[in-house]
Amino acid sequence: MIQVNMQNLDSKILITSLCILHVFTFCEGRPLRKRTVSEIQLMHNIGELQQVQERRDWLQMRLRGIHTAPELPDLSDLTPEEIQYALKLLDKLLKTKQS
Repeated sequence: MIQVNMQNLDSKILITSLCILHVFTFCEGRPLRKRTVSEIQLMHNIGELQQVQERRDWLQMRLRGIHTAPELPDLSDLTPEEIQYALKLLDKLLKTKQS
């Protein structure tokens, strides 16, 4: 009697396993339902947004290495006389450009 129940249980497990295997091979990774137009548009928009963000990040990374402003000379070692001379020279240059 116990032997008959075991064979019955084994056959149920075998049939269940075959059904599950059949369902997996039948689906083949396809979606269970078709996507609506709005879902497709949303996925397209998200993809475009990701591409724009990647381009923006790449451009910002490239721009960080560019320095367009000229470096100013270090004026800390000038004497007060040299500073006065430079200021007078700049003042003369500005006056000549204005006239």
